[in-house]
Amino acid sequence: MNETTVIKPGKFVSLEVARFAAAFCVATDHIVSFTGSLAGGPVLGGFDLPPITSVLFFFVLSGFVIFTAHRGDFGRLNRIPRYLWRRLWRIYPVYWLSLAIPLYFLWSACSPGYLVQIFTLTPLGGNITEIVPPAWSLRFEVAFYFMFGLALLPYIGRFILAAWIFLVAWEWFPRLLPMAYMHMSLHLPASVAWHFFGTHEIMFFFGLATGFVFVRLRPSRRLLWPLLAAGGIALVLLARLDAGGFAYPTVNRTPLVAGSFAIMIFALAALERGGHLRIDQRWGALGAMSYPFYLFHPSIIFLGNIFIYYHPADRHLASPLTVFIIVMVASLALSALVTFLFDRPLQRFARRIDIARGAGGAAAR
Repeated sequence: MNETTVIKPGKFVSLEVARFAAAFCVATDHIVSFTGSLAGGPVLGGFDLPPITSVLFFFVLSGFVIFTAHRGDFGRLNRIPRYLWRRLWRIYPVYWLSLAIPLYFLWSACSPGYLVQIFTLTPLGGNITEIVPPAWSLRFEVAFYFMFGLALLPYIGRFILAAWIFLVAWEWFPRLLPMAYMHMSLHLPASVAWHFFGTHEIMFFFGLATGFVFVRLRPSRRLLWPLLAAGGIALVLLARLDAGGFAYPTVNRTPLVAGSFAIMIFALAALERGGHLRIDQRWGALGAMSYPFYLFHPSIIFLGNIFIYYHPADRHLASPLTVFIIVMVASLALSALVTFLFDRPLQRFARRIDIARGAGGAAAR
């Protein structure tokens, strides 16, 4: 493959479906918890899907997407504003819209400082209670975007990326590095240490490495299918050690979990790129819905809690299964509306501005 080729991860329908499946797992866990709170105990026969493993998948996939989409931007200072524009435009508008329902009820109780932290998703502040619960993971995404943006700088960018990786390894795996006897923990503010040098960075680094390998290698399908199976089996076995994916892996198991996800992402993308895995493009719409679904299902749960707060006698108005179905369907419907009436038109608008800027820059040159 030519070194200047830019892969478009959004074209890999398999990864889009996997992204939606991960968001569905998170939403299912939250909706089951809400339903259980109404019933006063476990519901649906104990049915649930693993949320934590799913969020970790997002972090690995994020590294893969960012590297394959922006690998051609390394060392090109004029590309950094474009990179930031695309990344921030992708994350903030839908997130800000997701704040509308809870803030309608909670605005008067929020201090200005708290609102700043909520709207900016800053990874530099202390621990806060999120209005939209899944937003905690977006603070890591913002940290990833910032650090990868620094890695794009000419001359020093790659050294910044290498130093970032080294410092994370130094913090969590000092025995694997030279001069381990000199190890001292990074003395940084807790929020900075956690968001920029925590274990979730390991997931992101494995995603970056997956993208790096993906654009350079084209293994045969005879290798890719067993590789995909091996990654899936390893992930299942590792998840069993972490309460079936309902608990975070230990530090020592984190690279193994990240590696399993990385292998699966690589195999799926490579199989689809080679034409060995064909999925109807229409399934890609699920991937478009995954981010709104991830952020908007808490709004439906929030409205459910508001209703029960004002109508406590209706707590047992419907069976747990009925409540689960109503909340899930309403969440999917709202996410579809946000996706196709707000997010997709907004992203098309952003791309037009991006193209116009590029044309203007080319004309100026």
